[in-house]
Amino acid sequence: MTGIDYVKRGYGLSIFGGLLIGVSSVFEAVYILYTLGFSIFQAIDLGSQAKLFLSLCIFLGLTAATLAFVGAYFYWKGYTRAGGCLNFIGSFLALLNIITPFVYGYDTSEIFSIGTFLGVCLMAVGVELGISSPSPEKIKGPILTSVDAAVVSVLSAVYAVMIIAVQVPSLTGGYTHIGDSVVFVAALLFGYKVGGLVGIIGSVAADFFVGYPRWFVSILAHGLEGIIPGLFKGKPLIMQLISCVIGGFLMATTYFFINIFIKGYPLALISYARDLFIQAGISIIVGLIVVNIVKRTIPQFK
Repeated sequence: MTGIDYVKRGYGLSIFGGLLIGVSSVFEAVYILYTLGFSIFQAIDLGSQAKLFLSLCIFLGLTAATLAFVGAYFYWKGYTRAGGCLNFIGSFLALLNIITPFVYGYDTSEIFSIGTFLGVCLMAVGVELGISSPSPEKIKGPILTSVDAAVVSVLSAVYAVMIIAVQVPSLTGGYTHIGDSVVFVAALLFGYKVGGLVGIIGSVAADFFVGYPRWFVSILAHGLEGIIPGLFKGKPLIMQLISCVIGGFLMATTYFFINIFIKGYPLALISYARDLFIQAGISIIVGLIVVNIVKRTIPQFK
């Protein structure tokens, strides 16, 4: 078997494994809601423990699936060892998700257990193919430079402060802010690594400060919000605008998907519109304005 064949099978297995894990976690959440006497199409009134479990179950499943998809992308680009590493982390999160129902005292459906385990097996084979592939490419340069680390530290603090200082409580729970503009600025000026880390670190720090119990959801939501626009650093304005819209859409959709299972579809839809059109929408406009000003005044960013 040639190296190309290894790579093709590796990213194919990663994709199918991730899909199985993601779908299985959603099925488990639906199953638990059913046993508790609720449906996602009605208003849901759950205790804090049930909300935490459902959020964590879906988060771990979706994060494992996302890592599998990103790992497949790295396989496709030829970075087989990086793809294998992401598959390994995703597999670990998926296995951790299997024991989550036992920790919180809920039943585990057979579809959830079998689907997750099978998905992990497929991803594990993908890891083996990635590591075994001859002459893999290596990602050049350090993962994060000293300048990048400093920028991440400063902008993460700014992001957290903006979330905490300028927020509007929502009637459906949570709060609305325009701090995401910092994430878009970080991504478009410094790239996807800085954008993703600022999105994760700043939002989680703010969640801890205000006592938001489902802080882990912010890792996936705001991480994607920073990574996607960062991939279009230096591109034309229209491409940057589209990438920010995609990033904001993924952020809002992540929260929406979680909210369906802890609030019910009606309230989740209201929260979704708020996150998408107000929080993300205003943040994109502010972020692009700031980026444009910085590029005009500081030649290094042109």
